Amino acid sequence: MSRVQFTALLLIVPLIVVGAVLLGTSLRDDDAPTGLQITSAADEASYEHDYVIPLGTADRMANGEPVQIVPAELTVRVGDAIRIVNDDSEDHVVGVFFVASGETLTQRFNSAGVLEGECSVHESGSFTLRVEA
Repeated sequence: MSRVQFTALLLIVPLIVVGAVLLGTSLRDDDAPTGLQITSAADEASYEHDYVIPLGTADRMANGEPVQIVPAELTVRVGDAIRIVNDDSEDHVVGVFFVASGETLTQRFNSAGVLEGECSVHESGSFTLRVEA
Protein backbone atom coordinates (compact mmCIF):
# COMPACT_ATOMS: atom_id res chain seq x y z
CA MET A 1 0.00 0.00 0.00
CA SER A 2 1.47 3.34 -1.02
CA ARG A 3 1.72 6.25 1.38
CA VAL A 4 -0.95 8.12 -0.63
CA GLN A 5 -3.34 5.16 -0.40
CA PHE A 6 -2.65 4.79 3.32
CA THR A 7 -3.25 8.51 3.91
CA ALA A 8 -6.49 8.37 1.91
CA LEU A 9 -7.57 5.36 3.94
CA LEU A 10 -6.84 7.19 7.19
CA LEU A 11 -9.06 10.07 6.05
CA ILE A 12 -11.94 7.96 4.76
CA VAL A 13 -12.24 5.33 7.51
CA PRO A 14 -13.14 7.77 10.34
CA LEU A 15 -15.88 9.27 8.15
CA ILE A 16 -17.32 5.84 7.50
CA VAL A 17 -17.21 4.93 11.20
CA VAL A 18 -18.90 8.15 12.30
CA GLY A 19 -21.54 7.77 9.58
CA ALA A 20 -22.26 4.18 10.57
CA VAL A 21 -22.56 5.03 14.25
CA LEU A 22 -24.64 8.17 13.76
CA LEU A 23 -26.98 6.67 11.19
CA GLY A 24 -27.36 3.34 12.97
CA THR A 25 -26.26 1.43 9.92
CA SER A 26 -27.35 -2.17 9.95
CA LEU A 27 -24.50 -4.65 9.91
CA ARG A 28 -24.90 -8.16 8.51
CA ASP A 29 -24.09 -11.46 10.19
CA ASP A 30 -25.02 -14.63 8.28
CA ASP A 31 -27.40 -12.60 6.05
CA ALA A 32 -29.48 -11.47 9.05
CA PRO A 33 -29.27 -7.72 9.70
CA THR A 34 -28.22 -6.64 13.16
CA GLY A 35 -27.32 -3.24 14.58
CA LEU A 36 -24.03 -3.53 16.43
CA GLN A 37 -23.93 -1.23 19.44
CA ILE A 38 -20.54 0.00 20.65
CA THR A 39 -19.74 2.31 23.56
CA SER A 40 -16.57 3.70 25.10
CA ALA A 41 -14.85 1.56 27.71
CA ALA A 42 -12.34 4.21 28.80
CA ASP A 43 -13.19 3.83 32.49
CA GLU A 44 -12.48 0.09 32.60
CA ALA A 45 -9.75 -1.31 34.84
CA SER A 46 -9.14 -4.33 32.58
CA TYR A 47 -10.02 -5.46 29.08
CA GLU A 48 -10.86 -8.88 27.72
CA HIS A 49 -8.91 -8.03 24.54
CA ASP A 50 -5.85 -5.80 24.98
CA TYR A 51 -3.38 -4.93 22.19
CA VAL A 52 -0.38 -2.61 21.98
CA ILE A 53 1.02 -1.32 18.69
CA PRO A 54 4.71 -0.81 19.50
CA LEU A 55 6.89 2.05 18.30
CA GLY A 56 8.39 1.24 14.90
CA THR A 57 5.51 -0.91 13.66
CA ALA A 58 4.86 1.20 10.52
CA ASP A 59 8.60 1.20 9.72
CA ARG A 60 8.78 -2.59 10.15
CA MET A 61 5.85 -3.06 7.79
CA ALA A 62 7.30 -0.60 5.26
CA ASN A 63 10.49 -2.70 5.27
CA GLY A 64 8.49 -5.83 4.43
CA GLU A 65 8.58 -7.37 7.89
CA PRO A 66 5.41 -9.33 8.69
CA VAL A 67 3.45 -7.81 11.56
CA GLN A 68 0.51 -9.43 13.37
CA ILE A 69 -0.43 -7.29 16.34
CA VAL A 70 -4.11 -8.22 16.24
CA PRO A 71 -5.52 -11.40 14.71
CA ALA A 72 -7.07 -11.15 11.23
CA GLU A 73 -10.30 -12.48 12.79
CA LEU A 74 -11.35 -11.87 16.38
CA THR A 75 -14.47 -13.25 18.06
CA VAL A 76 -15.66 -11.52 21.23
CA ARG A 77 -18.77 -11.80 23.38
CA VAL A 78 -21.42 -9.17 24.01
CA GLY A 79 -20.21 -7.19 27.01
CA ASP A 80 -16.50 -7.65 26.22
CA ALA A 81 -14.22 -4.64 26.04
CA ILE A 82 -11.23 -4.06 23.78
CA ARG A 83 -8.30 -1.70 24.16
CA ILE A 84 -5.80 -0.82 21.44
CA VAL A 85 -2.85 1.34 22.51
CA ASN A 86 -0.91 2.94 19.64
CA ASP A 87 2.66 3.59 20.79
CA ASP A 88 3.81 3.89 17.16
CA SER A 89 4.78 7.19 15.52
CA GLU A 90 2.17 6.54 12.78
CA ASP A 91 -1.63 6.37 12.90
CA HIS A 92 -3.19 2.93 12.37
CA VAL A 93 -6.51 1.41 11.28
CA VAL A 94 -7.87 -1.79 12.82
CA GLY A 95 -11.07 -2.74 11.03
CA VAL A 96 -13.41 0.21 11.42
CA PHE A 97 -11.35 1.68 14.25
CA PHE A 98 -8.86 4.51 13.69
CA VAL A 99 -6.17 4.75 16.37
CA ALA A 100 -4.02 7.86 16.10
CA SER A 101 -0.37 7.83 17.07
CA GLY A 102 -0.02 8.08 20.85
CA GLU A 103 -3.74 7.44 21.39
CA THR A 104 -5.70 4.63 23.02
CA LEU A 105 -8.97 3.25 21.69
CA THR A 106 -11.37 1.53 24.09
CA GLN A 107 -14.69 0.02 23.10
CA ARG A 108 -17.34 -2.15 24.72
CA PHE A 109 -19.56 -4.32 22.51
CA ASN A 110 -23.20 -4.17 23.60
CA SER A 111 -24.86 -6.26 20.90
CA ALA A 112 -24.04 -9.01 18.41
CA GLY A 113 -22.82 -8.27 14.88
CA VAL A 114 -19.84 -8.20 12.56
CA LEU A 115 -17.39 -5.43 11.71
CA GLU A 116 -14.98 -5.80 8.80
CA GLY A 117 -12.34 -3.48 7.43
CA GLU A 118 -8.72 -2.77 6.65
CA CYS A 119 -5.96 -3.42 9.15
CA SER A 120 -2.61 -1.68 9.11
CA VAL A 121 -1.19 -3.88 11.90
CA HIS A 122 -1.74 -7.31 10.37
CA GLU A 123 0.08 -8.67 7.34
CA SER A 124 -3.23 -9.71 5.72
CA GLY A 125 -4.32 -6.08 5.62
CA SER A 126 -7.79 -6.95 6.90
CA PHE A 127 -9.61 -7.36 10.21
CA THR A 128 -12.94 -9.01 11.00
CA LEU A 129 -14.52 -8.64 14.42
CA ARG A 130 -17.41 -10.91 15.33
CA VAL A 131 -19.45 -10.10 18.41
CA GLU A 132 -21.49 -13.08 19.64
CA ALA A 133 -24.23 -13.20 22.25
